[in-house]
Amino acid sequence: IASLTMAPHSNFRRALLLALLGIALWFHNNKAFLAGPGGPVPKGLGNERSAPELRSIERAAGVDAAAEPVTGESSITEEILAGISVAFSLLSKAIACSAIVGTGPLVGLWSSVALGFASLFGMRPGVVAGSAAVVVVPLGAFTAANGLGLVPLVVLLAAAIELVAGLVGFARTLDLVSKEVLAGFLNALGLALLVSQFGALSTPMGFALAAICAVLTQFLPSAPIPSSLVGLAVATAVGLAFNFDVPTLAMKAKDPAAFAGGLAALPPFQLPQMPSMDDVQLALPCAISIAFISLIETLLAARVVDDRKCEDLCTFFYDENGELVMQGTDPETPLSVDVPTSTILSLAAGNGASVLLGGFGGAGLVPQTVLNLNSGGRGQWSIGSYAASMVIFALVLAPFVGQISVPALAGIMVQVSLDTIQFVPTFDAIKDAFEGKEEDAKIKLAILVITAVLCYQVDFAVGIVTGVALDKGAEALKLKKAS
Repeated sequence: IASLTMAPHSNFRRALLLALLGIALWFHNNKAFLAGPGGPVPKGLGNERSAPELRSIERAAGVDAAAEPVTGESSITEEILAGISVAFSLLSKAIACSAIVGTGPLVGLWSSVALGFASLFGMRPGVVAGSAAVVVVPLGAFTAANGLGLVPLVVLLAAAIELVAGLVGFARTLDLVSKEVLAGFLNALGLALLVSQFGALSTPMGFALAAICAVLTQFLPSAPIPSSLVGLAVATAVGLAFNFDVPTLAMKAKDPAAFAGGLAALPPFQLPQMPSMDDVQLALPCAISIAFISLIETLLAARVVDDRKCEDLCTFFYDENGELVMQGTDPETPLSVDVPTSTILSLAAGNGASVLLGGFGGAGLVPQTVLNLNSGGRGQWSIGSYAASMVIFALVLAPFVGQISVPALAGIMVQVSLDTIQFVPTFDAIKDAFEGKEEDAKIKLAILVITAVLCYQVDFAVGIVTGVALDKGAEALKLKKAS
């Protein structure tokens, strides 16, 4: 993402990104034209799909098939414990995000608190939002060049863009993301998350603690206490009992008083100052990149919840007239808001609120969303518990939280990264391509691989948009050939 805003030729990259998105949208909306005069639109490619025919894109293709669906309701206790587990998993990430931006270590926590509480009002139930690497990487590059003074303006502009995107129906563009693009994105995200934990696993003691936590997280039942929470407690206790020389969260913080707790840890309420036009021009490119990738990752997290819960709140359908309809809307109430749109509006509100707490915003988090589901989180109780836990960590339990072993947290994130990587769908795509079961199987595999490589090596925005453009181009060629 940083390359979109700060690298040389960034204007060219932004123009290329918008051009690819425009091409994909044109292909998506002109299938009948591509089929030729009177040409047939093959079933499944045109807009004649009905709700019974079209399920979630990833579920129809078995994306994330390695993970068992999570169905049924959880008890309030299970929901609360799942939220606590998510909060623990996000602690080190929030602190690391703060370091990347160059702020105090608790700023990332308060950003997550703002997004977490805002998620209670409109966000797709089950989605965890908080401090995100895809946000702080470009923001960190921006602050390195321009200082921290314009961070509130950047985040407010991003929130405004997200608000406009929600009002104009940006969520509908998520229908452009095919199962191959989604799998490629998740593979890159899981791999990036896995690689980011290698530093904590570089010593034998650190590796041992991470392995203990990962094994317990994987094989212990998630109820009544989330296995990740048990793994974290046991691994940290083992490290303390045997006096392992491994870093703790307090050691990783630059400020020795970061985990002192108390009312002094409360963030000051900040009202942004009126910016000049020069400030707006300087901040706008970074804000656009942050807003775009935040929207995409948040909506993809919502679709992951749809897939795992076998629900269709953020799934797109077409009626017999080819009109796009979405679950969660009332046809008798024109002003009713669908769940994907309310999710975007909630994200915008959370990012705006984070500025008032001195934060730097964030996005929906696929890994933490997966952890929430695996730990028994199903609805808003777990999200409220997660946000409240972050507040308690900062104010009350900060001295104890500071003693948590970093390798133990890495063990949780290793397990989450392995759950995020789409092993089975990727293997199936490779198998289909070499067995020639489908005419376009090799093209689909190429799209998956290209998306994953670009997401991992360049950035997620370029990878997703390029994958969508390639997918729609391949679809157009198939339509032309069929005609």
